[in-house]
This record gives sequence, structure tokens and C-alpha cells, in this order.
Amino acid sequence: MSELVPRSRIMVVDDQAVHLKALCDILGQHDLDAAGFTTGEAALAHLRGQAYDLLLTDMNMPGMDGLALIEAARALDPGIACIIMTGAGTVDTAVKAMKIGAFDYIIKPFKAATLLPVLARALESRQLRQQNVKLEAALRDRIDELGRVNLFLEAARKEAERTNHEKSAFLSNMSHELRTPLNSILGFAQILASDRFPKGEGERQRFSQNIVSSGKHLLSLVNEMLDLSKIEAGKVSLVLEAVMLDEVLREVHALVAPLAEKRRIALLLPADCRFELSVDRMRLKQILVNLFSNAIKYNRPQGSVSVDCHVGQRGYASIAISDSGIGLTAEQLQTIFVPFGRAGLDESDEEGTGLGLTITKRLVEAMRGSIGVDSKPGEGSTFRIELPLTNTAATAAGARSTMHHAT
Repeated sequence: MSELVPRSRIMVVDDQAVHLKALCDILGQHDLDAAGFTTGEAALAHLRGQAYDLLLTDMNMPGMDGLALIEAARALDPGIACIIMTGAGTVDTAVKAMKIGAFDYIIKPFKAATLLPVLARALESRQLRQQNVKLEAALRDRIDELGRVNLFLEAARKEAERTNHEKSAFLSNMSHELRTPLNSILGFAQILASDRFPKGEGERQRFSQNIVSSGKHLLSLVNEMLDLSKIEAGKVSLVLEAVMLDEVLREVHALVAPLAEKRRIALLLPADCRFELSVDRMRLKQILVNLFSNAIKYNRPQGSVSVDCHVGQRGYASIAISDSGIGLTAEQLQTIFVPFGRAGLDESDEEGTGLGLTITKRLVEAMRGSIGVDSKPGEGSTFRIELPLTNTAATAAGARSTMHHAT
């Protein structure tokens, strides 16, 4: 059996003041908060500023009758429970009230024992509807949350598949890259050890040089693999210090100049790159050597490599290394920084590990920088890196920029 919900707010409307007071007194005795009104208009005006749990209204009243009041009340608050009081001869009208949203009706005259159970059921029904609304809202939120989780899981699944695919491709390429110099070393060594090997010193020296060259390439590959694995594992320790860019550029120029001369490639360095960077000096040199070496190796005969550097935004220096080489297609640009991504570029017979640009990108990012590339087939490539200036250099650059704008 339903019980009355204590402190429920009940609006009572009856044009007969005696009946109205009696009803309010009965409800008050059962711990219900009752407010009485003698006209539908007064009740509706009060309802616009106050919330009630239940409307108990007489059917026949001057002006706005019970049906009109119920419709207007439910328009203001669709959740309000409505009960209509009607005489025995107006049951049809009470049924109409039910059709427009009334919970129940009571035929006059009635006793408290008849009224209270109807009120209890109506209040319980309202309470259940409110709970259902909350549950439906919670369910919608849960469905939305599950949708977001599913999207996250789907993205994670695709990322895992992509990573797994890259790992498989990496291992496949790695085995190929290791097998090639190993086969070369073993093949030439077997020939040297063979009784059928010609005894000429020139042939022996050429075969020995091939073994040394393959061994160096294999060692380079293993070293870069170890370097990459340390970077990926976050085990590379960087010593960030104030480093003058022009000094490192001169050191790198000295290292790559013999290769450039051998390939007849002109190296064009800017006159002024006196920017103080906050980087690891050794790793910066490694980055620049790799970018310069690639620009030389994948260049045209008698081509050129140029460098441009300037202060960019956010206290960073921008360093651009451009070549007049073969350029890259849009498809090649997609994998240029992926391990062994260079493999798709090797229409030339340039020897390399295929890990240099991957390591370069990881090192640049580890030093809070960024790297990008612009290229078109046949038009050469420009690799652009941005690295942080020291606080002092960044402040000075900002001051120069302010003065420039002021003038």
C-alpha cells in the first residue's frame, strides 16, 4: 500500500472556502505542506513562481474550471500530479480530465480515508516518474560515456595495429639490413680463405677493403639501432647547455667537406648564425651531420647545399638545410621519419642504415624542438629544424623584434 510522502507540497483549489480550509487542515495533519486557493486564476499565477508536487482541484469553479487549470498547470510543469474533485453527475468530465493528464479523480462528497490513499498513489507515481527521468538521464550519460570509451578503444586498437605493423616491417627491414653486410663479409672472407683465391696483392687488398667497408656499415647499423632503442626507451641523457650555433656549423662543415668535395657539391653557409641555443652540443652536431650528409648524398652532380638560420617565434631558432637534389614525392614524405623509411627513396645506390632521420627527429624532439621537411620531386628538399634559444638569447631577440616594430 502506498504511503504519503512527508512534506510534499500540495496545491488545493476550491471555490468554497469552507471545503478548502477543511481539506488543507486534513493534509496538514498528515505532514503535508498544503496551500489553498479559491480560483483557478490565482492558483495558476502562484504556480508560475512556485513548484508543487500535486494539484488537487475542484471541477466546477467560476472563471477557470478544473480542466483548464490542469491543462495550464501541466503546461508549466509536466511532472506535477493532478487530481480532480467532481460531483457524481459529472464523471464524464472527470474522465476527460484523465485524458488530458490527471492522475485520478475523486467523487464528492468523500472522506479523508478515501482521499489520502489517492494522494499517496499520485505522489508515489510522481516520485517514480522523477526517478525514471534521472535514471534515463544517467543512462544517456552512461551511453555517451561508453560511446567515448568505444571511440578511444577503437583508436587504441588501430594504433596498436599500426604499431604492430610498423614493428613487423621494422624487423623485416632490420633483418635485411643486417643480412646484406654480413653476407658480404662472409662471402669475401670465404674467398680469401679459399685455396682457389688468386694470390695477387691487388685482389686481396680489394676484397679486404670490401670486408672492412661492410663491417663498418654493420657496426654503424648496430650503433644506430642501439641509439634508437635508448631514445625510444627514454634512456638518452641530454646535457643541455648554451651552445653557439655558428661554432657547431663550422665543426660540421669541416666533417662533411671531404664528402662534398668528393661529390662536387658546393656547401653554402650563412655569414651570421650567432645564435645561442639551449641544446646538447654532441647531439646537435649528430643531427646536423646527418642532415648535411643526406643533402650531399642525395644531391645532383655538382649540386649545392645551403643553410639558412634565423630567430623564429616563441624563442626558437630556425635552421633550414636545403639541397638541389632529387626531391621527394608526397608518398615518400609520409614515411621519411619512419625507421627504414629511406628505403623507398633509394633509387640511387647510396649506402645508409635507414635510421638516421628517425634518430634525428627523436633527438630534436627530446631537446624540445621540432623538425619538418618541404620537398617536391625534381626540386630538391628543405629540412627545417627549430630548437630553443637560451633565455638570454630569447630575451635579446624579443627586444630586437620590439625595436624593429617600433621603427
